[in-house]
Amino acid sequence: MSNKLKGLILVVLGASLWGVMGIFVRELSAIGYSSFDTSFIRCLCAGVVFFILKAVQNPSILKINLKGLIISCLYGMVAYGLSFTSYSISVQRIPIAVATVLMFMSPIWVALLGQIIFKEKLRKDKVITIFICILGGAMVSNLVGAKGESLDLLGIFAGTFNGFGVALQILVPRYFSDRYQRDTMLLYGFLGAAVGLAFFTDFAVIGASFTQGNIHLNMFNIFVVGVLCTMVANVAVVKSTLYIDSTTTSILSALEVVVGAVVGILVFHEHMMVLQGIGACIVVAGALGPTLLDIAREKKTAST
Repeated sequence: MSNKLKGLILVVLGASLWGVMGIFVRELSAIGYSSFDTSFIRCLCAGVVFFILKAVQNPSILKINLKGLIISCLYGMVAYGLSFTSYSISVQRIPIAVATVLMFMSPIWVALLGQIIFKEKLRKDKVITIFICILGGAMVSNLVGAKGESLDLLGIFAGTFNGFGVALQILVPRYFSDRYQRDTMLLYGFLGAAVGLAFFTDFAVIGASFTQGNIHLNMFNIFVVGVLCTMVANVAVVKSTLYIDSTTTSILSALEVVVGAVVGILVFHEHMMVLQGIGACIVVAGALGPTLLDIAREKKTAST
């Protein structure tokens, strides 16, 4: 299996898990979880389970100096804690469609920061692909439907920062990869984010979910949101940068909005307009097309 194909599989896995997360987040919201509560439980579960897994599989991952621990915790608090919170603020103050599109500005942030930090040349085809995916994302999110709704500065800033936070989730572990392993940064990043979010969390609500109502269903939803849709998804996306460049990773992560739209139709019986369907096709073609073509070219070159 080629490196690009490995990277593609990892990003598609992560984006798909992000896309289906809405099913289980809605279940937690229905029993009283706030956005802060959900964000906290996501980071805590991801950090604790990842810690246990690495303690068994590869204990050396747990070793880190004080400076690295501080960097990793700050990374988690900003890239995960503040990013999750920013999205919650943005969807409360501006139309969800606008908030979603602002989140998917992350490939632009990745491309710009990649030029500044890693001295990467931004190819013309990547620029075109980024804007194709943003256009498709705007169509899937029904941005036109937001016309006439109020937009305030705090909501726009929060949505923009959320997109920037998504970019940081990908870039920061890569920047420090020569000093700290990606898994180590992710592990302490999750736990650092949980510590930061703890100050805004209603532990009474979380405690009640383990003692009242359908406890087994609540625990299942928490497991899926925290372990599958956060730990597995974010680890997969970050590790994809071992095989493909950061800009390609961020572009492919745009598939989340398509998966989320499909989930809305199949699970929540939401209706998709023709324009949204076209947008979904644009995102899939724009995100997957260039990478699949590169893989096909590599196979053809290797066979000749």
